[in-house]
Amino acid sequence: MSDLERMVRRHPVRAAALAGAALLLVPATLLPGPGGPGEPPISGTVLVQQTGSARELLAAVRGANPIVCELATRNFGNNWGGGSGDWEDLPALARSGEETRRVLAWVDRMDSLDVAPLRDGLGDPDTCVRRASARLLGRARKAEAVDVLLEAVRSTEAGRREAAVLGLAYTDDERAVAPLVELLRDADPELRGGAAWALGHVGSTRASQPLLGVLDDREPRVRRSVARALGRLESSDAVPALANLLASDDDPTVRRAAAWALGQIE
Repeated sequence: MSDLERMVRRHPVRAAALAGAALLLVPATLLPGPGGPGEPPISGTVLVQQTGSARELLAAVRGANPIVCELATRNFGNNWGGGSGDWEDLPALARSGEETRRVLAWVDRMDSLDVAPLRDGLGDPDTCVRRASARLLGRARKAEAVDVLLEAVRSTEAGRREAAVLGLAYTDDERAVAPLVELLRDADPELRGGAAWALGHVGSTRASQPLLGVLDDREPRVRRSVARALGRLESSDAVPALANLLASDDDPTVRRAAAWALGQIE
């Protein structure tokens, strides 16, 4: 038994006091970033300058398999078990490199955000980089991040606009409604459907009437998204139109969406 261990056993109160005093002398850079109660550093030890960055994350997803990319971007910030520190015990995580642990810790906390690489990422040739950039900007829910997405959604570049639609869905920002409504009349059905989906997730009741106005879109993909968006908004004004869609639409996926939407509206 070491001298330190003997001292702790014989004088527990003094040892606790000394430990507290020592903690006050630790530089702030050696302490874990804010992550909420019960969220220890991902490696099980204090990480020095826990500052994983957006640049590192975007470099990691570049060229990812589309399926892996979609799984990753859907789950940014979900923090499964994060409140209990559960992710610290993931199998074999301790074998990951320091860079991996640092970036994962940053994604969970998002305690700092460098907007510049994410703005660039929205226009990147790589689809996964664009989607990851949009998801991170949307999840940040900061004014400067929303500004970047609003600028991008009005771009003439289709890839940038599509990525911005994804990001805006996670902002809960009323400023997103007007540009997304404009996209409901876009020539590209994927953008029209994506805009409807995003409006449902933004959650503003201001979107209900514009969505009702395109419920007869010629593309099933768009009608389906519009129906689900109206359900998420719990728009009682949409009940007759959704009931008509359920009864008469030629596409079974649209009818299922209409049935789901009606079930959401009390």
